[in-house]
Amino acid sequence: MDINHIYLILSLIFIVMSFLPVFNIKHWFFRMADYLRVQFIVLLLLMLAIGFALEGGDTIYNSIIFVLLLVSVLHHLIIIFPYVFIKNKSVLSSENKLSLLSVNVLQENKNYGGLIKMIKEVNPDILLTMETNKEWEKALSEIELDFEHTYKIPKENRYGMHLFTQLKVEECRVHYLISEEHPSIEIRLKDKENNEFIFWGIHPPPPSPTEKPTSKQKEAELMKVAKSIRKHQLPTIVSGDFNTVCWSKSSKQFAKLSNLADARLKRGIYGTFPAQFWFLRFPVDLLFHSEAIVVTQLKTLPAWGSDHLPLFSEFFICSSTFETKNYIDSEFKEEVNTIIEEGKKAAVEEN
Repeated sequence: MDINHIYLILSLIFIVMSFLPVFNIKHWFFRMADYLRVQFIVLLLLMLAIGFALEGGDTIYNSIIFVLLLVSVLHHLIIIFPYVFIKNKSVLSSENKLSLLSVNVLQENKNYGGLIKMIKEVNPDILLTMETNKEWEKALSEIELDFEHTYKIPKENRYGMHLFTQLKVEECRVHYLISEEHPSIEIRLKDKENNEFIFWGIHPPPPSPTEKPTSKQKEAELMKVAKSIRKHQLPTIVSGDFNTVCWSKSSKQFAKLSNLADARLKRGIYGTFPAQFWFLRFPVDLLFHSEAIVVTQLKTLPAWGSDHLPLFSEFFICSSTFETKNYIDSEFKEEVNTIIEEGKKAAVEEN
């Protein structure tokens, strides 16, 4: 097999993988390209460059591959373009800004001091930690005096969760929406001007060779959170390790059903995983918010030992903003119910 045949085969593999997510098959293999769209653009452009450089590559097959490579690049670009930095979205300001730090610690990570130092430097009003077990809980007891309220859900299965806040708490509820393995936190808070809002911290399981074979449980949990948000009128902000990228179908469904906006839109991609390899990073630690909440800053913080970069944001409650609920047609309602039922079934079969 000569180099031109190898080039054609590799190009075809990258082209096919680029379009696998279109088929909406839940297995992790078919979701792979959805996470790595930026990296696929680079690979596809590299294959185009190699095609130009190859001698003896001027055949009908090379011409077809060349066109398909271009189509694939365009396909990825159209999907990620709304998240590419275009302009600073923050046109409003307020003295009543709040800060939120969301961080997946990596349960096996022992750099407790690194996180504690970061928390003390950032001094967030709300701190959400994920993958925190009993050992992490013990280590983080050092910062409890810095927060008025602490809610602890230690687990040894990489789905522990702890919430710390300096704000006034009206109510806090722990949910197990699809499986007893995966908690979520819903907390009703008041800001410094007594504006009420709701914060959700979530961490659904990913589809991967080492976790769940399909994305069914993750998608079902996202839909259940979205349905719960839709029931009330309070401003809401949701953060955590969504284990899906911001441009995925499940993220868009979540936004549509919950009536929340993705904070990354027109602001930047801000890849958070894997922290160790910047060129492979993609955005799975997400932030969604109501129209009544203005996000003034969104950024990742430096790597400190976890496989995720921390996600930091600042926001304020804009009480003058009137929220309306978008219309949900019966077809989409039926699709959401199917996703939830499939997720519940998968929780029994895949756990």
